[in-house]
Amino acid sequence: MAIWIYFRLNNKIMAQKLNTEFNYRYQVIGDTPWERIKTLKGFLEGRIRALALEEVSKLKHQAKLSKLNYLKNGGEGLEHEILELKAEILELDSHQGSLEEAFELTHDEIKILKKLIKELYAVAEPTRIKGYTDEEMFEANAANEFTVNMGREIQSEMIANGRPSAARIRNAMSNPHTWNALKQIGLIPKQTKILEGNIDPQLKIELKGVEDETV
Repeated sequence: MAIWIYFRLNNKIMAQKLNTEFNYRYQVIGDTPWERIKTLKGFLEGRIRALALEEVSKLKHQAKLSKLNYLKNGGEGLEHEILELKAEILELDSHQGSLEEAFELTHDEIKILKKLIKELYAVAEPTRIKGYTDEEMFEANAANEFTVNMGREIQSEMIANGRPSAARIRNAMSNPHTWNALKQIGLIPKQTKILEGNIDPQLKIELKGVEDETV
């Protein structure tokens, strides 16, 4: 994963964070606290890995300096090898300021992620099922997350277009909990039934509306 993002301003290369606090707080995937925790923990892992490359960068730079010193002092280095290595070191040094800034930004980003995750745990922890790990809670919350997501997608389509799309309704039909939650809130007519065919393909081909209220 990239350590930083560069952008050009008046032909100058500058470092940026991967994401701002605003993006992490409001724009990442997740309509429920547990899903947002899952998403932010993934970002946090990536930022920590990126930060580990700070030491890698230092070691590579030291290695080139050591190699140059060896070639110049008894290592029988050819002139073109020494010049090429000097050029590589100069190129690395030219980016050093931006590189150091990028690592500082990564440190800041990790602090932001840890703060936001802590806030989300304060909300989500009281709902943890006894004995469940985070991963088990992510799975337990999956239908809830899907339902909230479908509800908001349908709501936004109705606000924008006056009706939900056929594809969105079809997707909502895939989960009975979601389907019934949408009917209860009034986004789907309560009398609507999902069509179902015969389980046995040898029987007469027909469709019937099923009672889909979940127990």
